[in-house]
This record gives sequence, structure tokens and C-alpha cells, in this order.
Amino acid sequence: GPALLVIKPENGKIPFPNQLHMSATSELTLSNVSNGLVAFKVKTTAPKNYLVRPSAGTIPAGATEKVQIIMQPRKDTSLDSASDRFLVRAASTTSMQTLSKSEWDAKPKQELQELKLTVQFADHEQTITRDPDVQQRRRQYEEMQAYGAQVEQDVEMLHKELQSGQGKSGYSIFHVFLVMMIGSLISYMAVM
Repeated sequence: GPALLVIKPENGKIPFPNQLHMSATSELTLSNVSNGLVAFKVKTTAPKNYLVRPSAGTIPAGATEKVQIIMQPRKDTSLDSASDRFLVRAASTTSMQTLSKSEWDAKPKQELQELKLTVQFADHEQTITRDPDVQQRRRQYEEMQAYGAQVEQDVEMLHKELQSGQGKSGYSIFHVFLVMMIGSLISYMAVM
């Protein structure tokens, strides 16, 4: 069929985190690349598992519509949902009215653009939470942030001392402190 819409993600895979008992949202961006109005409809092989908002509509020439795909909470990670498919159907139209089922049915196949998408689970998200090494790094990062906040306060205090003219000793302390801070940052980067 004709090229009416360009869809993002371009790889045809709708990303979802591989998690249980929580709903998750992914977004499609539909861009009308034609010179006229384009009607669209989003269908799925698993309508019980997903809410699609909006599931149909009309996009003016050059405009973009964002479609939210909300996955309902999954009960187990057997990757049956990974075989879920989505179909975005597009057709030229003459009014902003959403096309009815019978109007879609009346459209000749060669006038339709059909784009197929699949669900892709981000498995690495699971390994992040399980991997003790990553957890340890996250902890180090959080500690570093807290340390950074403390350092900022200390620097501010030293700065005030300098401004109130407590002479050269303040300056050298400030210098030593700066060197220490840079040193610890560098060794922290090395860990990363």
C-alpha cells in the first residue's frame, strides 16, 4: 500500500520492561507523511492484555499522533506475551471523523498501509536488579552523591572563610581539599 505513516519505534518492536504484577506503558509515534488526512487504527492479537489509547483516529498532513500502549500486569514471565502482535492500519480519508468498521472494510487493500509490530521485553532490566555487582555500584553511586552534597557544603564554608579574609591558611586548606576531592572522584571513576 501507499506510504502514509511513519512509525516510531522504527525497528517495529514495542519495548516493555520484563516485570510482573505491574502495568507498563510504551508509546508509538505515528507521523503523517502524506499530503492529506490519514485515518489510523491499531489492532492487537491480545486485546485483553493491552489498552491502546487512542486506538483509532485521524492525523492531519504533517502532524504526529502519540499512541499509548498500556500492558496489563502479567502474572508470570513465561514469555507468551513476547509473541503478541500489533497492526497499525492507515488509509487516506477526507474528514477528521474516525472511520467506522464498515468504512474500513470498504477500503480496497491496495489503498491501505499496514505496519506490523511485535512486543519486545527488555530482559536486561531483570539482570540489573539481580546482579550483586550492579547493586554494589548503585550503592557506591548513592554514597558518592551524599558525599558530594557534603563536599559542596564544606567548600561553601571554606569559601566564606576565604572571603572573610582568614588569610593564606584558608587558601591552602581549600587547595588540599580540592585535590582530595578530585583524587577521590578519579578513583571512583576508575571503579566504574
